[in-house]
Amino acid sequence: MAVNSRLSVDAMCSFRWSFEQDLALWTSLGVRHAGLLISKISDAPAQRMRQLADAGIGCSTLIVGSYDLSSPSSWEATRASHREAIDLVAGIGGHSIYFTPGRTVRLDWDEDASLLAEAVKPTVAYGSEKGVKVAIEPTQRTSVSFITSLADAVDMVELSGLSIVADFANIWTQRDLGQVFKRAMPHVALIQIDDVVIGSSGRPAPGGRAHIGKGELPVQRFMQDVIDAGYTGVFDLEVVPADFSAATDEAELREGIMAASALLDAMGIS
Repeated sequence: MAVNSRLSVDAMCSFRWSFEQDLALWTSLGVRHAGLLISKISDAPAQRMRQLADAGIGCSTLIVGSYDLSSPSSWEATRASHREAIDLVAGIGGHSIYFTPGRTVRLDWDEDASLLAEAVKPTVAYGSEKGVKVAIEPTQRTSVSFITSLADAVDMVELSGLSIVADFANIWTQRDLGQVFKRAMPHVALIQIDDVVIGSSGRPAPGGRAHIGKGELPVQRFMQDVIDAGYTGVFDLEVVPADFSAATDEAELREGIMAASALLDAMGIS
């Protein structure tokens, strides 16, 4: 039985797998959309994208490297790599590329935002020309992002023309999330879904993300919030452990994909 047509499965779910392993799993389950990781296709980018398209799988996003905001001399090389990524995605009618905003440089949000806006300006323009959204993902991982909330991400994209990838695991703690989704939605390139074990004093949270139904988040409510806010795109399942080096259990991943698909089915999302 094929998975729900609006479910995307992200290569981050199987971080240590090769592209060939990912593609074999996606094809066996009838996945129609996938999020890609640039490091997994860098050996033969055009060939890998063509393999994906030939399998009838759309590219919901391509995760690429970030700008080093502390080193403006490195920006042009990053821009060049992003142009190549945009061309790859555009070549098969894909939707977006994204990256994390980068570690703080100035320890001042507005100054960091100005640096990022300057760095990404040519990339955003090129993406617009090619019909590919260029997005950032706000995250609680301060080593890779000075933008830790969805509300701040909206401020950033209004300044820069970027789009947003919103991951439930990164934004679930934020106040008035349903209202923030409404403000953010015109700028959202992709919604990523997952669950989180919150934990307690007797049951510490393991970190990372969990498959839907294995954690404590009101995932269905969050999904309804984004639908009510006007989201019409795919839902990208991205479940990664706190330790990125951990092995992927294929049976667990298959079960998690089908659980996500079943939730979309139950909500009448198609």
